[in-house]
Amino acid sequence: MTRSWLKRSFVPSTVVVIVAACGGATSPSPVTTDTTALHSGVAPELNALPLGDGNVSTSPRVGFVYSCQTSFGSNGAPPGKAPWIVGTTWDQTAKPTVQGEVQWPNSRVTISLSGAQRIVSANNLPSHPTGMFPIARTDPVFQYDGNPNAISEQTILLRLAASPQAAAAPTCVPQGLIGFTLSGAALYNALDAAGRDAAAHEVQDRCAGHPQGQGQYHYHSWSTCISDGATTQTRHSDLVAYALDGFGIFGQFGEGGKRLANADLDACHGHTHAIPWDGQTQTLYHYHMTREYPYSVGCFHGVRS
Repeated sequence: MTRSWLKRSFVPSTVVVIVAACGGATSPSPVTTDTTALHSGVAPELNALPLGDGNVSTSPRVGFVYSCQTSFGSNGAPPGKAPWIVGTTWDQTAKPTVQGEVQWPNSRVTISLSGAQRIVSANNLPSHPTGMFPIARTDPVFQYDGNPNAISEQTILLRLAASPQAAAAPTCVPQGLIGFTLSGAALYNALDAAGRDAAAHEVQDRCAGHPQGQGQYHYHSWSTCISDGATTQTRHSDLVAYALDGFGIFGQFGEGGKRLANADLDACHGHTHAIPWDGQTQTLYHYHMTREYPYSVGCFHGVRS
């Protein structure tokens, strides 16, 4: 497994990114979102997480996914209500996970700086174990989610802005890749193929990941298998991913080790204050992962490369 962080290097001009297709509008109307953190949120308990179903919007909105795709089909899951979903909440502590401990010794991700660009090159195999996919019929979770996809190596090559800039107005996020994690796997938005809260409805492995139709392993929400460095809850989380607009995505804890909620963040699920960035302290916009839907990036705050 190769890890090389922020190394100056020459990278060919070809960019290949394997992701799920994005449907719907791609040129959102200019809407300005509030970027002032309220610092008043209380993160929900894991046994009573608010269900995000229906929280899909066509403009930036706190607690929603501003989605490029506006119509959704079926996700192919077997019928029947998941017992861990009760009314408008879901219980993560009661939700089963896919069995198995599959190792990926060939996991590779290299992140380097080349001029004004940050280059992310990876094979999308995570640095942590995954569950066994396709989900076996003998796995108890098969009755809820018969995911038939196998995890396969992908070609990821992203050119992101090394010094990201705010856009004139936030833009929508696609289905598929919205960011890339330091664990070596893709980050998707909070929606499943049916436009529902994916973290609640779909069954993932113990690291909160699973593969889509082309075999791309990905997360829809926070993974406990990604370290954010804030285990004592006394300091700000570390960087855990980069969004496609170049801004960083940090873990669940903000300044002073506060576990963040939607009310602490803007409509794109971020805020601005001093953070470590490329070996320096900079006052910079950044996103956060949270327990609360939409879990990560709700819309893109920055200019896409």
